[in-house]
Amino acid sequence: MRQKISLEFPLKEEVMSRGIEVPLAPKGQSWYTGKLGKYAYKQGVYVIFHNNQIKYVGKTNGQTMDFGTRLRREFQETASQRNHIYPKLEKLQTPPPIYVSFFSTEDLRELIHTEIETFNKNEEGIIEIFEQVLKCAYKPEW
Repeated sequence: MRQKISLEFPLKEEVMSRGIEVPLAPKGQSWYTGKLGKYAYKQGVYVIFHNNQIKYVGKTNGQTMDFGTRLRREFQETASQRNHIYPKLEKLQTPPPIYVSFFSTEDLRELIHTEIETFNKNEEGIIEIFEQVLKCAYKPEW
C-alpha cells in the first residue's frame, strides 16, 4: 500500500508580493527584529529577493533558530562575522531594496496535504521538504 503527500507552492509573484523590506545593518548599526512582524520568532522557510530576482532560499529550524535570529545572522555585519550570505547581500545595488518572504510552519501545513498523521507533526521535516521544493522550483542565484 502507498501513501500520498501533495504539496502546493506559491508562484514567484506571490512570494514577491508578500515580501518584507529588510535593510542591511553594517557594523555599528543595530538590528531590529520587530520589522519582521508576526513571523519574527517563528520557524519555517524564507526567500530573499532583490530586483525581482530570487537570490536565496533558506530555512529556520531548531529551537534556538527562529526567523529573526537567522536573518540577523545574514543581514547584520557583526552577527554574520562577514560569513553566511552577508558579503553577497552587501554587493547588491540598493535601491531597489532587498526583500524577504517567509513561510511559517503554520503556512506550510496549509500547503502540504497528507493523511499521514505523524507527517504534519514533524516540523523539521516539513521545513526541509518545502525548502528543497522552493530551491528546485525557483533556482535561486545563491
